[in-house]
Amino acid sequence: DSEMFSPDDNSGSYIQRRNTTDESVKNSGEPQTRLYRQEEVLLRIPLHVQMTRSVALQTLQPLISPEVRRRAPLEDLDDAALLVLLLAHERGRGRESRFQAYIATLPYQATCGYSPVLRSHAMEAIAALGSEMGLDVNGWPTELMKAYDYAERISSALARDYGSFIYIPQNARAFSLIQWSLCQVASRAIAGSSKHGSLRLVPMLDMINHDASAGSYVEIKGNERIEAGDFLDADEDDSGTFVVRSTRNGKIKPLMKGQELLANYNVPEYSSLDWFISMGFVPPERSGRWIKVDGVLPRVRREGPGVNDNHATKAKQQSRPEL
Repeated sequence: DSEMFSPDDNSGSYIQRRNTTDESVKNSGEPQTRLYRQEEVLLRIPLHVQMTRSVALQTLQPLISPEVRRRAPLEDLDDAALLVLLLAHERGRGRESRFQAYIATLPYQATCGYSPVLRSHAMEAIAALGSEMGLDVNGWPTELMKAYDYAERISSALARDYGSFIYIPQNARAFSLIQWSLCQVASRAIAGSSKHGSLRLVPMLDMINHDASAGSYVEIKGNERIEAGDFLDADEDDSGTFVVRSTRNGKIKPLMKGQELLANYNVPEYSSLDWFISMGFVPPERSGRWIKVDGVLPRVRREGPGVNDNHATKAKQQSRPEL
């Protein structure tokens, strides 16, 4: 494919010309030119840089002893638990990790509502949401304490079964590393297709702030065609890639220099409490009364941390995970 840019006299933006050859013109030997605006795709994150279920299994399986693999198979864990272990392991590896550049972008103190380090701040935030914003926070402290306790149980179970096999830096504890990782996955992981992992950590996408009027992340299937109404051409090698466009209310919104790219996290079933517990904030459109959604954290089986349960972690329609 060859690419060049030319000015669009009508809008002042640019047109990207992609010369692609499809089946209809292969025999004639004549390339077919596609025209579409360059602002259609502002971010494109390929599958090979994402943290996924398959990457977690490939990385962690060789580290686990045969006895533990028989007693607590990694395959029995759902995507959320596997991402927690993978992220904890890769953070422990430091500069030796292939994901080091991504992990360096993550906050040192995880920002989910039940972060153990930020517990006192979370309680203060709840009080402020009620007194200053008029949000109905009745019962929130109790629900938050339940989330604290459950997250601690999950971290303990994962550390007990797998903590001795993942990379832990000197003077660090597996439990603390997993606890940090659980909070990061809860607040930052993105839902995708089951083909490549229903829950993933996607660099750069998890740095985009939420706006209810913006468009959601789009995962490429690999069979998109402009002539079929899609906004790009794609093939099988593109499958699993996430792209982001700047849109508002379903329409393309070109960004001027200094403007922020926003995306809709697309979790319409979340109440204000669920937003606060999983992501650490409450968006304006969820400032009404709340009804708690069940299963905000992954379930832990009685004999271990496995969460091989259809209801354990419900992936969002497009974006954020429900842990």
